[in-house]
Amino acid sequence: MKTLVVILLLASFSFSSYAQRITELEETKVAFSPITLTETDVPDEYRYEVNDGFTDEFAKDPISFVESYFDISNLIEEVKHKDYDYYMVRFTTNNGFLEAKYSKDGELNRTRQIFKNAVLPLAVRNELFRQTEGWSMVKNTYIAKGKSNILDKEDYRIKVVKGNKKKIVKIDAKKLNEEQVAGL
Repeated sequence: MKTLVVILLLASFSFSSYAQRITELEETKVAFSPITLTETDVPDEYRYEVNDGFTDEFAKDPISFVESYFDISNLIEEVKHKDYDYYMVRFTTNNGFLEAKYSKDGELNRTRQIFKNAVLPLAVRNELFRQTEGWSMVKNTYIAKGKSNILDKEDYRIKVVKGNKKKIVKIDAKKLNEEQVAGL
């Protein structure tokens, strides 16, 4: 009986000492990006889909969003075996897109963006009301272009209706901003 107890004690000590062994794991990095690279049929086109939780932030200021969450140097590193003069990258959501053209060195050269049913800035809403009092807005399209991260052109094409009448109003947001500064 003593030998049985001694054997059981030795066995339990060996199991417990085996369980105390430390296993060192490699470091794992977990990251979340609000944009996801999607494949296209065109081999030279790089398209990123903006995740649903970030579409409002993207729509408010697409260029700032891209500057915050996209690193062109990573893309250049991934496709370094291809000799491009520039990189055309498109960021899309369900209501519009931003197209950014980067130089070979990764500098932002120009942008183009088109959004449907965008939230109108206050100055554009006031101008629309001034031009179409009594009309109702049905839909709008925002089109902007610029060099680097500065927009040169910001146009709104707004479809309005009143009874059986329909018309499209074009408002240049850049001119509105210039008029406001000049009016001060």
